[in-house]
Amino acid sequence: MSDFKLWGWDKKPRTMLRFIKAGDIFCFKLDEQRYCFGRIIIKFMVGHVAELFDNISNSPDISEAEIKQARRLIEPVILDSYSLFDRTSEGEWRIIWHQQNYVPTDMDNVYFTYGVQKWCKKVDIWGNKTPISEQEAESLPDVAPLGDYNIRKELLKDI
Repeated sequence: MSDFKLWGWDKKPRTMLRFIKAGDIFCFKLDEQRYCFGRIIIKFMVGHVAELFDNISNSPDISEAEIKQARRLIEPVILDSYSLFDRTSEGEWRIIWHQQNYVPTDMDNVYFTYGVQKWCKKVDIWGNKTPISEQEAESLPDVAPLGDYNIRKELLKDI
């Protein structure tokens, strides 16, 4: 039996924030012709940490096999899941699959940062915080949720 449950693009145009779970596979419109896919990794301090897959398609469909073979296109990001999935106030983002019993992998070097000067900290996806120098903080992404515009801008420069 499969660990994946398919909803599809047309089934759920909106997902309330409290129902977004680790293992949810989402799809969003990258531009007028292309769709991107990704997975919710974990609920985080200010949104959800997600990975974006290297699978870009002309339709909002992705198979279970394609999900299993997908690689990360960029480093994991923090999504503004409220605006993207619940309010649907920016872009077209939808949860289309759910991977049951999903366990995050390759998260050892995924950190975000917050604070200034001598109060800088880095935090992993599990919420473990470590003091760091301001210089090291500059090399890490901020603890800040990204919306549709920021995600598409980041992806379009890499593809």
